[in-house]
Amino acid sequence: MKENLEIKPLIGFGDLKFGASKKEVESFFGSPQEVETLDMEGEDGQVEVWSYWDQGHSVYFEKELKDICSNFETDNESSILFGKEVFSLSKEEVMELMKEQGFAEVEEEKEDEELIIFFPDAHMQFVFEKDDLVLVSWAVAMDDKEKVLWPE
Repeated sequence: MKENLEIKPLIGFGDLKFGASKKEVESFFGSPQEVETLDMEGEDGQVEVWSYWDQGHSVYFEKELKDICSNFETDNESSILFGKEVFSLSKEEVMELMKEQGFAEVEEEKEDEELIIFFPDAHMQFVFEKDDLVLVSWAVAMDDKEKVLWPE
């Protein structure tokens, strides 16, 4: 895998953009260590998840979108967001960084020991356990009618 671990909200991950084919993802990350198909509850269709456990990434392909990449997740501590090592940031620092980039709308959800901070305009969420960031997930943009807005 190429070493560009830059999280790009609404665009992709490193040089890999949302809308990439399975073949493009495989040439970027290599063969997945696990492939799982999930039935989306309350929605039509299925999602295929490719997990790269040793690299700390998962890539999601939506069946109804012709099996192209629509979402990433990472817990790789070397990941960069807007020039910062995102996993070294506190909740407050993440919120400030996102606000500086124009993503001011934020929602918070608390579940047991987990805090999820969601930025709807960025289609991005940050999962904290206690005070530590443990997962970042981001997806392709969609309009109000859930039409996908692919990056150019």
